[in-house]
Amino acid sequence: MASAGCIAFIATAATACGTAQQISAGVKVQRAVDKLGEQKAVTTSLGLDATQQQIWTALKGEKGFTQDDAKTLAGLDVSVSMSSTKPLKDSKTRSVAFQLSLGSQKDLLEFRSVGQKFYVRADLKKLMSVGGGSSQDIKQFQSMVTAAGKLPSSYQSVKDLIGGKWITIDLKSFQEFAKTMGVNTPAPSTSTLDAKTQQQVADAVKKAIGDSAKFKDTGSRNGADHVSVTIPADKAAAALVQGLKPLQKQLPKGFSPSDLQKNAPAKDIVLDLAVKNGTLSSVTVDLATFDKNAKGKLPLTIGFATDVQAVKAPAGATTLNPQDIMGAMMQLMTGSSSTSLKGLGLSGLN
Repeated sequence: MASAGCIAFIATAATACGTAQQISAGVKVQRAVDKLGEQKAVTTSLGLDATQQQIWTALKGEKGFTQDDAKTLAGLDVSVSMSSTKPLKDSKTRSVAFQLSLGSQKDLLEFRSVGQKFYVRADLKKLMSVGGGSSQDIKQFQSMVTAAGKLPSSYQSVKDLIGGKWITIDLKSFQEFAKTMGVNTPAPSTSTLDAKTQQQVADAVKKAIGDSAKFKDTGSRNGADHVSVTIPADKAAAALVQGLKPLQKQLPKGFSPSDLQKNAPAKDIVLDLAVKNGTLSSVTVDLATFDKNAKGKLPLTIGFATDVQAVKAPAGATTLNPQDIMGAMMQLMTGSSSTSLKGLGLSGLN
């Protein structure tokens, strides 16, 4: 969402620049964004461009923030890949992949959505560690892994899930199973806003920004042309809220335009855009601008790579059915391994 928001902002802001001094930079940005949308596959990466010490210096005044948190943020990498048989700007159906990594601990969490299939693999033990799980919780989880290894081969998908291997899920079957259990769980969707709503959002952004966005060429570095975009955040946010209000019903659930105004600082926001080979390659913004308590810079970089392969279904994924999970739980709870479920809050089911 952050990358999509940046692209929408940049594209509409570029078309809004009107002074002679800004036209060259604005046109360069507009063309760079257009070229990105012409690709059939794009990978967006997101991460803080700061060391553990720099993050600690900036955020050590935040309540509950620790050195371990700083270490986690410094090593955290998120990437989202999209691909289609058509240029992404014209495509309604896209294959999507999400990957979460932490330093040298690659593939901490990954999922892919290809067609109607949903694929997942996760290193649950490392996720528990990163998420602040206690040593006791991790020990109990390891006991569960050991117990799961003794399950019959008919529960191979459950064993693969716990063991960090690829499994595939039929979202429709899980949704139907949830209904039989009296739970209504809408299936996740990777679809985008319809074309009409997208245009209305773009128009609202363009009107909100107007001539307030200032573009400036800042030279070439590391093989890329750089352009800075400056905008008064609070004024633009207030105008954008008004522009999006009529579209509230069409926007994603849980998103409120008023939140934009609440979180917008009363200061200028400066984005650094890198354009390489005519295509937008990265956007960098200092997150400390949004935090009045920050004691240093927190540059967040959103990178865009176009020399990537299309998102494909992983090989060897086993199919996980909801009945498999229930059956495996019963096997574990009726065996000597039932105590290993305490750390997961399932012992009460025995």
